[in-house]
Amino acid sequence: MRITDIELHEIHPPIPEWNRDEVRLSSGGNWDTRTVVVLHTDNGLEGITEWEGPCRDVRVADVEPLRGTNPARWLGHPSLPIWIAPAIYDLVGKAMEVPAYQLIGPKVRSWVPVSSWTVSQTPARMAQELEDAVSKGHRWLKFHTYHLHNVIEQTRAMQQVAPDGFKIHYDINFDNSPDEVLTLARQLAQFPAAGLIEDPVRSHDLQGHIHLRERSPLPIILHHCPLGGREAMMGVADGYMLGHSPVGQTLRRAGLYEAANVPFMMQNNGGNITLAMVVHMAAALERATLHHVTLGRMWSEDVVEPLPVIGGQVEVPERPGLGITLDREKLLRLTERSVDPLPNALLRIDHGPGYVTCARPPIINLPRDIHLHLPGVGDGYDLPVDLTYWHNDASAAFEKMWSQTAAGPMTEKIN
Repeated sequence: MRITDIELHEIHPPIPEWNRDEVRLSSGGNWDTRTVVVLHTDNGLEGITEWEGPCRDVRVADVEPLRGTNPARWLGHPSLPIWIAPAIYDLVGKAMEVPAYQLIGPKVRSWVPVSSWTVSQTPARMAQELEDAVSKGHRWLKFHTYHLHNVIEQTRAMQQVAPDGFKIHYDINFDNSPDEVLTLARQLAQFPAAGLIEDPVRSHDLQGHIHLRERSPLPIILHHCPLGGREAMMGVADGYMLGHSPVGQTLRRAGLYEAANVPFMMQNNGGNITLAMVVHMAAALERATLHHVTLGRMWSEDVVEPLPVIGGQVEVPERPGLGITLDREKLLRLTERSVDPLPNALLRIDHGPGYVTCARPPIINLPRDIHLHLPGVGDGYDLPVDLTYWHNDASAAFEKMWSQTAAGPMTEKIN
C-alpha cells in the first residue's frame, strides 16, 4: 500500500450566529478557515485529516513527504505532525479492518471525556457559552483568562447557570507569580463550578508549580513540559496536558504519566476529524482520564458526521480507521462558502475610576501587556475592568474614535 495522491481543500465552516461576532472580534479570522486533507492509496483507500487555518506552504511541505510511502511507516513517528496523523491512522486502520485505537494499544475505555472551548468574554456572555456547552452535552468548558475581563465576575455569572457537576477549566497563560495565582485559586474555589488551573506560572518555574500544587485548593495542570514529561516523576502538577503533540511523543509521555500514576489530557485544534483521532488515542492510553480539548463546538457545520457528546463523553468509534466518513457534498459547499469581513466595531475597555480605552479589533492584536498601562487595571484578576464591543452605530462619536485608534489604543476619562 502506497500513498499516491494528496487532496487539499480549504473550507470555511460557519461559526454559530449567536457568538460569531464575539469569537471573531477576539481571534480575528483564525477560526474562519480549516484545511481538509485526503490521502489516497494505490489500493483504493482514502484517509482524512485537517488542520486549523488556510493551506499554508509550511503545512503543505509537511504533507508532501508522505507521497509514495507506505502509511504504516508513519505510525507512532515522533516527527509526524499531529495534524497529519489522523489520515495515517485512518488509512492503516481501514487497510487492517480495525479501529484506529487498535494501532495504538488495547482499548482501556469505551467512552472518552471531552471539553468544550471558547474565548474570554464578558461575564454575561460567558454564562451563555456555558449554557450552550451544556446543551451540546459537555461537562467542562475551557477558556483562556484575560486581564481585560474580571475572571471572578465571569465565574460568578457562569456559576449561576451551571448545572451540578459542571466544571470550568481556566488557562491563565503562565503570566503571573505563584502567590498571585494562589490568591486567584482561593477566590475561585468559593465557586463549585471552578475546576482546575492550567499554565499558572512560566513553564520552567518547576518550584513555582510545586509551591502551587501543595497549597492550591484547585488542581494545577502543566502544559508546556520543559523536561519532556519527566516533570510527572517530580510531582510538579496534579495533571498534564499534551497540546498538539505528535503521536510518537504522546505515546512516550503517556508511559511516564502511567509510571507516575498521574492523569493527562490532550488538546488538538480542529473539528470532528480531530476529535475522532483524540478519542482513539485516549481509548488506548491508561492515564488519559482528564477531559480532552478540541474545538468541535466552535463551528455549526462540518465535513463529517458529528461525534455526539453524551454526559461529557464521546463514544469510541468501532468502525475501521477513524470510524467517520467524509461528506463530499458538505466539503464542496464549505469550500465554496465565502467568509464575511470582521464586524465593523471597536473594542471598548471600561476600567478603573471612569476610564474608557478603545482600540481596533481583534483582541489578539492588542499588546500582551496592555493591562499594565491602563489606569485601575495592573496585575491581578479581580479588578474593575471589562471589555465589550462598540459596533458601528453611524454616530459621529464612533467615526471620531475609529479615526483616533488608527495609530493604536486611545484612552479617555469619562464623567
